[in-house]
Amino acid sequence: MRVRILSSDTVRSTIDMPMAIEAMRDAFSALAAGEATVPVRVALETSHGVSLFMPAHLKERDSAGVKIVSVNEGNAQSGLPVIHAVVVVLDTLTGCPIALMDGTWLTALRTGAVGGLAADLLSRRDSTTVALFGAGTQARTQLEAVRCVRDITKVRVVSRSATSAQDLVGELSGVEAISLEDPDEAVTGADIIIAATSSSTPVFDGALVEPGTHVTGIGSFTTDMREVDATLVERARVIVDQKEAALEEAGDIVGPIRDGLFGEDVIAGEIGDIVLGRITGRTEAEEITYFKSVGNAVQDIAVAAKVLSVAEAEELGEIFEL
Repeated sequence: MRVRILSSDTVRSTIDMPMAIEAMRDAFSALAAGEATVPVRVALETSHGVSLFMPAHLKERDSAGVKIVSVNEGNAQSGLPVIHAVVVVLDTLTGCPIALMDGTWLTALRTGAVGGLAADLLSRRDSTTVALFGAGTQARTQLEAVRCVRDITKVRVVSRSATSAQDLVGELSGVEAISLEDPDEAVTGADIIIAATSSSTPVFDGALVEPGTHVTGIGSFTTDMREVDATLVERARVIVDQKEAALEEAGDIVGPIRDGLFGEDVIAGEIGDIVLGRITGRTEAEEITYFKSVGNAVQDIAVAAKVLSVAEAEELGEIFEL
């Protein structure tokens, strides 16, 4: 059995954000069209975190594999990434593993990319100002992706750690960037709001979101987490990555539904439905749009397939006989 091993640096060298955004367009259109098999992901709780096992098969590309991703919040205290992941790619003809690649950067990339796709489909074309909640890796890739699809000139960063917000601001070029402590100040006048945190309580007041704003909620992925409040959800046209998964895992939506504030019909559709033209994204300039993603294995396999294709063509990585 010959397996190609691809490091984080190699993965980074094979794909950029625009390529990843297009991979997300393909992945979610396949998911919405029924051309992808995505079993329910398995969550293995440990005493220090959770490990998720996420398999998928993209039928048109005939690409299959599984991502194993662990989220351990305590890692930050040891100077380690909160998220670690690997992706195993399978040969669908034989079932043999043919590649093992670092999935930590791939996870950040594909998560940023779906936020970029959502901004492309849902935000106003003249959007220039971003309010970014969070200053970690996910926040960085979300911002990078949005800058790929919109001409962003101003960025306001809010983080629990003022130092991390200031560090991110210092890294940004080509935009007017500031760090803020007041979430109300950050939201006021923002065209796009991105929540990329692990917060269990809303990070901004949904009543202050102005007409015409697009909001992406990307950090929360359990029913106990809520980055966005019920007020925002009620005011917005809500689009999700996959409705079934959102109703199982998105605390921002599931919590208010359980509280009786609104029903499942608050969800207007899936992002793949927009890509396929089944529904419209933004219906008017003054509409507030909200995209909620809890992550889907089709994202990982779509990006991994592109990475592996380039790696094979350019003979990248190390080949091991197992």
